[in-house]
Amino acid sequence: MNIYEQIIFEATGVVEKDAAYIEDIMRNDIFHSTLDWQTRAQLGRAAKKAVKLLRAYREEPLLSEQFPA
Repeated sequence: MNIYEQIIFEATGVVEKDAAYIEDIMRNDIFHSTLDWQTRAQLGRAAKKAVKLLRAYREEPLLSEQFPA
């Protein structure tokens, strides 16, 4: 587990596999950038938003294959 996945886990309590998906969502859909310039608090808030996005993506047939449960 990398540092970002650890922060995600601490903020959300998701399983390790989902932490990797959430990290990807944070990079590509929330910040549109790398994560290294964000504060720990910003990463925690973004992780919570990304959990909601992950749930939505899994409900969307075209996206669910990219983020399997």
